[in-house]
Amino acid sequence: MRRKVGIIGLGMIGERILADFMAHPEFEVSACWDLSPEVSQQIERSYPGAPLVADATAVMQHKDIDLVYIATPPVTHIEYGLQVVELNKALLMDKPLSISLEDSRKLVEAAESKGIANAMNFAYGAGPLVDALEKALQANEIGALQSMEVRYQFPSWPLPNQLSAASWITNRNTCGMVREMFSHYVYLTHRLLGNLEVISVVLSYPDDEDAAEDFILASLKCGDMPLWLMGGLGSPHTPRTSDWTINGSKGSLRIGEGYQLLQAQGDGWGEYQVDNSRTAVEVRLDQLADMLDGKPHKLPSLRDGLEVQEVIEDLLNFG
Repeated sequence: MRRKVGIIGLGMIGERILADFMAHPEFEVSACWDLSPEVSQQIERSYPGAPLVADATAVMQHKDIDLVYIATPPVTHIEYGLQVVELNKALLMDKPLSISLEDSRKLVEAAESKGIANAMNFAYGAGPLVDALEKALQANEIGALQSMEVRYQFPSWPLPNQLSAASWITNRNTCGMVREMFSHYVYLTHRLLGNLEVISVVLSYPDDEDAAEDFILASLKCGDMPLWLMGGLGSPHTPRTSDWTINGSKGSLRIGEGYQLLQAQGDGWGEYQVDNSRTAVEVRLDQLADMLDGKPHKLPSLRDGLEVQEVIEDLLNFG
């Protein structure tokens, strides 16, 4: 039996997930909505027959829906999430969980107290790359772990594929690069190695008092192991780069641009063998189907999302 899904928010991420759900044999999109009439019209043109409804309430209260996916700006996540929980429907939330830690804790407690199935949509929430990396670390392939590095640099913010979200993704009170980009790597590190502690932070902001950070240099620790974060804007001609690297006494592994797992080879990096018979998206949706069936799964929970958010907000409010 196909699981019925409702989607609130059809922007950059919401549209992508709409297509993923529509392509997966275990799911059926029963209702979807976006605040923007222009976005809704574009969805109607690109996905004929997409079940667009009048508002978010119509998505959440649709009688056939098993799961609601929330892909709206983070400042609206808690409002919608609490309504979904109250209706006893399963909840899939895009990252970050929200901007307010207090509000996020309310949602997590509400979902857990009612026993609502829930998950976060992190890029490294599940998939063949994550499985391969986890097995490599468990097999001690790179020896004793010594340090980690996360780097990202972009020619502009927002990125070209984020222009529809420019009104909120560029605002320090509603998102920003650290919340948008580093959250994925915080979750991955948290899953594989444990909690992160912020040690020191340098942040740079544009002159606009509402603009989000344009550079961060930070030191964190995972147990006794250091993690260095450096990210921000380069020049308009800077190539887009982002990577997560873990160094050990016998080698290094890296997640590079384009969802690739790499291993250090002499003076460069070579591809690490990953079983890609199913894509990361397919695996995450397989796991989501298992979650809805009450089976064991590997997806991050809302509580995992809260723990990631605590690290992110510590970085942005350090000192």
